[in-house]
Amino acid sequence: MADSFVQEKILVQRFNRGDRQALRRIYDLYRVDLMTLAAALLFDRSRAEDTVHEVFARLLQGSPRIRITTSLRGYLLRAVANTARNANRQRRGGPFADAQAEPATTPESPSPEGAAVRAERCEKLTAALQQLPYEQREVVLLRHYGDLPFKAIAKCQGVSISTVQGRYRYGLDKLRSSLAGDL
Repeated sequence: MADSFVQEKILVQRFNRGDRQALRRIYDLYRVDLMTLAAALLFDRSRAEDTVHEVFARLLQGSPRIRITTSLRGYLLRAVANTARNANRQRRGGPFADAQAEPATTPESPSPEGAAVRAERCEKLTAALQQLPYEQREVVLLRHYGDLPFKAIAKCQGVSISTVQGRYRYGLDKLRSSLAGDL
């Protein structure tokens, strides 16, 4: 844990000094996490890839002006969430027009039976997440997957901490109800 913290600080310093190789390393380090979050928010692998690439393109274009002063991973997760939210707002067909989720990554399963069980669980979770309003889904994913504090999520969404906590609580309640103990 301490090594990753130090590595992140060094990468941020290098990026803040304008080192473009640092941005390549940052991309390599966090690409999978960012793709997973984007795919979970957008339910579309192609749009998820576009979202992650847009975040890094903005970082590259604005590198002399952008100064990362918080957790690098948290900063990137919030940037992906904001970009996904904007993409959903701009989309005419609504956020679930092509809601056939394709996982961003598929880790190796120990057996075919294990893979089948995992795929079934992923489908159930994806369906349950689709039932959540976007704001609740975003809070649940940023809190659980991104491990972001409520204060950071509130800043990301532009709402109060109590609103984020309410969205989180209602989102979890709806997931529990939808899954009914299946996971």
